[in-house]
Amino acid sequence: MKKGFWLVLLAILFGGVIVYALWYINKRGELQNNSKDSFIPCNSALVININPGVALSSKIKTAFASDIQELEKLLLYKAAYALSNSDLISSTSKVMALRTEGKDKLVSLFVMDNKNVLSGSDIVDFLQKNFGKSAGTFRKYDRYKIHSLQAEKEEIYYAVEEGMVLLSDSELYIEDALKQFEQKSEGIEQQAQFQQINKYFSASAGLNVFLNASCFADLLPMFIQTKKLFPHLDIASCFRWGALDGELQEDGIGLNGFMDYAGLEASFMKTLEGQKPGEAGIDAIIPADVASFFVLNLSDFKAYLTALDNYRYNAGLIEQIRKRKQEYTKLLGKDYETELKELLQGEFVLVNMAFNERESRNEGIVIAELKSGGLCKTWIEKIIGNHARLTNVHPDRYVHKYAVDREQSFTYYTCPEEDMPAVFWGYLFEGIPAKYVLIQDNYLIFGSSEKVIGDFIRSYVHRNFIRDTDWFKKIKIKLSAKYNLAYFANTEMMMPYYKAVVKKDWKQYMQSREEALSVFTALAMQWSNEGGILYNTSFLSTEKSKDRKQPHLLWQTKLGARISMKPVPVTNHVTGEREIFVQDENNDVYLLNDAGRVLWRLALGESINSDVVQVDAFRNGKLQYLFSTPSRLHLVDRNGEYVGNFPVTLKADTKAGMALYDYDKNKNYRIFVPCADRRVYLYDIRGQLIKDWKSGKTDKDIVTRVNHYRIGDKDYIVYADQYRLYIQDRKGKERIKISNVFDLWENTELYLTRRNGKMVLAFAGKDGAVNIVDFQGKVEKVNCIGPASGFHFNVADINAGSDVFIFTSGNRLSVYDLNGKCLYEKELDAAGLDFPYVYRFSGADVRIGLLDKVKSQMMLLNLKSGMSEGFPINGDSPFSIIFADNGNFYLFAGVDNGSLIKYKVQR
Repeated sequence: MKKGFWLVLLAILFGGVIVYALWYINKRGELQNNSKDSFIPCNSALVININPGVALSSKIKTAFASDIQELEKLLLYKAAYALSNSDLISSTSKVMALRTEGKDKLVSLFVMDNKNVLSGSDIVDFLQKNFGKSAGTFRKYDRYKIHSLQAEKEEIYYAVEEGMVLLSDSELYIEDALKQFEQKSEGIEQQAQFQQINKYFSASAGLNVFLNASCFADLLPMFIQTKKLFPHLDIASCFRWGALDGELQEDGIGLNGFMDYAGLEASFMKTLEGQKPGEAGIDAIIPADVASFFVLNLSDFKAYLTALDNYRYNAGLIEQIRKRKQEYTKLLGKDYETELKELLQGEFVLVNMAFNERESRNEGIVIAELKSGGLCKTWIEKIIGNHARLTNVHPDRYVHKYAVDREQSFTYYTCPEEDMPAVFWGYLFEGIPAKYVLIQDNYLIFGSSEKVIGDFIRSYVHRNFIRDTDWFKKIKIKLSAKYNLAYFANTEMMMPYYKAVVKKDWKQYMQSREEALSVFTALAMQWSNEGGILYNTSFLSTEKSKDRKQPHLLWQTKLGARISMKPVPVTNHVTGEREIFVQDENNDVYLLNDAGRVLWRLALGESINSDVVQVDAFRNGKLQYLFSTPSRLHLVDRNGEYVGNFPVTLKADTKAGMALYDYDKNKNYRIFVPCADRRVYLYDIRGQLIKDWKSGKTDKDIVTRVNHYRIGDKDYIVYADQYRLYIQDRKGKERIKISNVFDLWENTELYLTRRNGKMVLAFAGKDGAVNIVDFQGKVEKVNCIGPASGFHFNVADINAGSDVFIFTSGNRLSVYDLNGKCLYEKELDAAGLDFPYVYRFSGADVRIGLLDKVKSQMMLLNLKSGMSEGFPINGDSPFSIIFADNGNFYLFAGVDNGSLIKYKVQR
């Protein structure tokens, strides 16, 4: 009997264990299958899924270190961070949700996976032990427990239920989260956007972001004056929800996903339906120096206008637009809109050029691409005529001129009505009053002031466009090449505007964090409508750009390629004004006037390898430009046309380039060209060989230009090959025989200087020593820098009447007297110093101009006072400095891989 009892008892116990095990396995699996999105209340505005391993970049961490420290002091974030880094939480993603409560309270909810799904006591003990200042309390909410945790003046709430840990600074948020789960588990239908939101996300992304538009529209006004930013746009009606994948990269923060606006008839995004994304070309006309711009890129402009009318009708805006267009008909003429519609292509841009803080408004332009600029000019003149007649104003009062220089001017007009772009193409284009209008090429440009019209014209003349700026090129590659709508912003330039549209508290924050916020350099967002879905890509960049506005920069003109030579100041023989002659790496030469306008461009096919000199070939006071390339001599007039039988093909190629001399200053020019056949040829200004010149063949390839010196009543023609120096008379006969053997670099420069009371030649050899040769044939070697793998050498007077030897090598600048004594030596913050040019500002103020080719920086150095004010500045070509009649000094140089600048040098 007893034995049977125990057997029955064991059977019951064994059965109970099996039932419990089955229940445990089933319950654990059920809890583990619970998803975090089941606990996200439907009235959450923003949901962020944070995947394992994601972290802010070092740049952002450093910039906002103090803000991060303050955030980490808050009890909620301190507890959430500690939990997520403990072994109590599964190493899966964490979710943070945000919403507003009450009038202006922002609250957060963290949702994390509990590793021990069947017990929450470990979590409760951990939080109470680490953060509780008093005994923790809890209260029942249906079948759940909501705990509270207090520390000083802060109180947070949490629940450990259904395999999840919920943590919030709002008890109500915890309740709603539990209610959300309870309803879902009971099969009660939820809002569509919160059902399995993970299906919209990429698991490999660092972040997943979900926007609930109706609630996000309530959250945004806590930070931004939305009516100031979007006067006629209801954000809640733009889209229902959005799902974005985010990446925290070292060079910025990227978001990529899509927006759903199905069923929202009053959504502006419906105007993009059926529009194929395409590559926009309008950035070829947008000025470089702008703060931000919006691009609207349409494949079917007429369909957009129809959709725009439908949107305006559904948004309740159509009546005021119709009323305005009726007024336009009276003022501008019956068919004004139809005629303009036929001229438009489909690309539009609103450009913010600056923010007027005093008047709290943007200055800028609106640009529309045209099929025909000529026909649009006719349209403008027609509607102006109608407007002038009805307002009793003479049409000439509408016409204005902007003079770039004395030779070129542009015509623009007073715009009849300031709201034309917004009325014609949508409220996207409001905020920039159309006070003036200009037609340039095939573009219609509306401007908010005469100043911005002038700024646009100058950018156009100088070919300075946004597509060539460093910040735009860097952020553009982060986006798709094809889109319908895009926004690009230089965040530093836009900061005054951003501060003007945020709420007061955030404005104060931004003002106190200007240095930290400067870590963000550019912002780009784009939208593309494909198959009824609005795809969105955004990128907030922290990559520093090379664009740096110089305070004393007078103009910058974009050429075809990087400048390949030292700009040459020349004289306009008609006006006497200064002009600039320069060549780029495409081997095109340009002549620019002093205002920076390109007067002409000429393709050479080869690079210039000589000085560019002005000559009076016809002795009539008109000047031409003479120079050489490896295979030809060139003589070009001031209109960019070749003179006579030029270009002249040389007998053989030249590396050292031509040199021109006028022996007796009577314009009987002689042109020396050392060629690869080891002969020196002499030409006259017509490009004919001089028969009396009888120079023989050199022993080796010639490595210097041909130099002419007159000492006393004798002329000396001097040049060298790699090992030998040649001193001849004007007919090519040897005048002085030099028996010494030298070892010279290619393109060695020969200098004439005075040493110990007599004239001598000075040139550096490969060994770093300076060879001194007098005109009796005596040779002396002066040791200076020693052997170097590469150096540049100059001889100039920087010492009040006494020449010195100047060397650059790597990052080192060295100066020696003519006897080899070191006068100055300094290692500069440079990596590849080029030739040391010398500029004289006054008798006592002589400076050395240097280009660091590696770092693309220009330096101007006084050996006594150091680096000149405003230097170093960006630059990638040797520079020229000229003294102007107004007493100022101006620098001309290449910058930004293809631009020429004029820069005022500070005295």
